[in-house]
Amino acid sequence: MDGGLMFVLVVLVLAFAFLIRAVKIVPQGHVYTVERFGRYTHSLTPGLGLIIPFVDSIGNKVNVMETVVDVPSQEVITRDNAMVTVDGVVFFQVLDAAKASYEVNFLENAILNLTMTNIRTVMGGMDLDELLSGA
Repeated sequence: MDGGLMFVLVVLVLAFAFLIRAVKIVPQGHVYTVERFGRYTHSLTPGLGLIIPFVDSIGNKVNVMETVVDVPSQEVITRDNAMVTVDGVVFFQVLDAAKASYEVNFLENAILNLTMTNIRTVMGGMDLDELLSGA
Protein backbone atom coordinates (compact mmCIF):
# COMPACT_ATOMS: atom_id res chain seq x y z
CA MET A 1 0.00 0.00 0.00
CA ASP A 2 1.23 3.42 -0.79
CA GLY A 3 0.99 6.45 1.54
CA GLY A 4 -1.97 8.10 -0.25
CA LEU A 5 -4.19 5.02 -0.02
CA MET A 6 -3.32 4.57 3.64
CA PHE A 7 -4.20 8.22 4.35
CA VAL A 8 -7.60 7.88 2.63
CA LEU A 9 -8.28 4.68 4.59
CA VAL A 10 -7.46 6.38 7.91
CA VAL A 11 -9.68 9.38 7.02
CA LEU A 12 -12.57 7.06 6.12
CA VAL A 13 -12.21 5.13 9.38
CA LEU A 14 -12.16 8.38 11.39
CA ALA A 15 -15.17 9.73 9.48
CA PHE A 16 -17.06 6.52 10.15
CA ALA A 17 -16.20 6.67 13.88
CA PHE A 18 -17.28 10.34 13.97
CA LEU A 19 -20.59 9.43 12.30
CA ILE A 20 -21.24 6.53 14.69
CA ARG A 21 -20.71 8.82 17.70
CA ALA A 22 -22.85 11.61 16.19
CA VAL A 23 -26.00 9.60 15.39
CA LYS A 24 -28.20 8.49 18.27
CA ILE A 25 -31.35 6.42 17.82
CA VAL A 26 -33.87 7.12 20.60
CA PRO A 27 -36.50 4.38 21.05
CA GLN A 28 -40.21 5.12 21.32
CA GLY A 29 -41.24 5.94 24.90
CA HIS A 30 -37.88 7.40 25.87
CA VAL A 31 -36.23 10.82 25.84
CA TYR A 32 -32.47 11.32 26.07
CA THR A 33 -30.99 14.41 27.68
CA VAL A 34 -27.92 15.84 25.96
CA GLU A 35 -25.10 17.44 27.92
CA ARG A 36 -22.35 19.59 26.48
CA PHE A 37 -19.28 19.36 28.71
CA GLY A 38 -21.53 18.18 31.57
CA ARG A 39 -24.19 20.90 31.26
CA TYR A 40 -27.71 20.17 29.96
CA THR A 41 -28.36 21.65 26.52
CA HIS A 42 -31.41 19.91 25.03
CA SER A 43 -33.39 16.67 24.82
CA LEU A 44 -33.57 14.12 22.02
CA THR A 45 -37.06 12.81 21.31
CA PRO A 46 -37.82 9.37 19.80
CA GLY A 47 -36.30 8.81 16.39
CA LEU A 48 -32.98 9.76 14.89
CA GLY A 49 -30.99 12.40 16.78
CA LEU A 50 -27.68 14.09 16.10
CA ILE A 51 -25.13 15.29 18.62
CA ILE A 52 -21.64 16.75 18.29
CA PRO A 53 -19.24 13.87 18.97
CA PHE A 54 -16.62 14.25 21.71
CA VAL A 55 -18.33 17.49 22.86
CA ASP A 56 -21.90 16.35 23.57
CA SER A 57 -22.86 13.24 25.48
CA ILE A 58 -26.07 11.53 26.53
CA GLY A 59 -26.77 12.52 30.13
CA ASN A 60 -29.83 10.47 31.08
CA LYS A 61 -32.15 8.09 29.30
CA VAL A 62 -35.61 8.90 30.66
CA ASN A 63 -38.59 6.58 30.30
CA VAL A 64 -41.63 8.76 29.50
CA MET A 65 -44.14 5.91 29.42
CA GLU A 66 -46.69 5.60 32.21
CA THR A 67 -45.13 3.84 35.21
CA VAL A 68 -46.84 1.93 38.02
CA VAL A 69 -45.47 2.02 41.56
CA ASP A 70 -46.89 -0.03 44.43
CA VAL A 71 -47.35 2.00 47.64
CA PRO A 72 -46.50 -0.20 50.64
CA SER A 73 -48.90 -0.64 53.53
CA GLN A 74 -48.78 2.02 56.22
CA GLU A 75 -50.76 2.78 59.35
CA VAL A 76 -52.72 6.03 59.46
CA ILE A 77 -54.34 7.58 62.52
CA THR A 78 -57.67 9.22 61.68
CA ARG A 79 -59.02 12.40 63.24
CA ASP A 80 -60.96 10.35 65.82
CA ASN A 81 -57.77 8.39 66.74
CA ALA A 82 -58.64 5.14 64.96
CA MET A 83 -55.75 3.20 63.46
CA VAL A 84 -56.23 2.20 59.80
CA THR A 85 -53.82 0.30 57.53
CA VAL A 86 -53.80 1.49 53.92
CA ASP A 87 -51.86 0.73 50.76
CA GLY A 88 -52.18 1.85 47.18
CA VAL A 89 -50.92 2.06 43.64
CA VAL A 90 -49.55 5.16 41.91
CA PHE A 91 -49.48 5.74 38.16
CA PHE A 92 -47.17 8.50 36.93
CA GLN A 93 -45.71 9.71 33.67
CA VAL A 94 -42.70 11.95 33.14
CA LEU A 95 -43.68 14.95 31.01
CA ASP A 96 -40.43 16.93 31.17
CA ALA A 97 -37.30 14.76 30.95
CA ALA A 98 -34.94 17.59 31.87
CA LYS A 99 -36.77 18.40 35.10
CA ALA A 100 -37.11 14.71 35.98
CA SER A 101 -33.38 14.25 35.44
CA TYR A 102 -31.86 17.36 36.95
CA GLU A 103 -34.29 18.72 39.56
CA VAL A 104 -34.80 15.61 41.73
CA ASN A 105 -32.67 12.66 42.82
CA PHE A 106 -34.30 9.22 42.75
CA LEU A 107 -37.56 10.30 41.07
CA GLU A 108 -39.51 7.11 41.78
CA ASN A 109 -38.59 7.20 45.48
CA ALA A 110 -39.56 10.88 45.69
CA ILE A 111 -42.96 10.18 44.12
CA LEU A 112 -43.52 7.26 46.48
CA ASN A 113 -42.68 9.35 49.56
CA LEU A 114 -44.86 12.23 48.39
CA THR A 115 -47.76 9.84 47.80
CA MET A 116 -47.39 8.26 51.24
CA THR A 117 -47.30 11.70 52.88
CA ASN A 118 -50.44 12.81 51.03
CA ILE A 119 -52.28 9.61 51.98
CA ARG A 120 -51.46 10.19 55.66
CA THR A 121 -52.46 13.86 55.45
CA VAL A 122 -55.79 13.29 53.70
CA MET A 123 -56.83 10.24 55.69
CA GLY A 124 -55.57 11.72 58.95
CA GLY A 125 -57.99 14.63 58.50
CA MET A 126 -61.01 12.32 58.15
CA ASP A 127 -63.14 10.50 60.71
CA LEU A 128 -63.29 6.71 60.50
CA ASP A 129 -66.91 6.91 59.31
CA GLU A 130 -65.96 9.29 56.50
CA LEU A 131 -63.03 7.10 55.57
CA LEU A 132 -65.07 3.90 55.37
CA SER A 133 -67.96 5.53 53.50
CA GLY A 134 -65.58 6.97 50.89
CA ALA A 135 -66.98 10.49 51.23
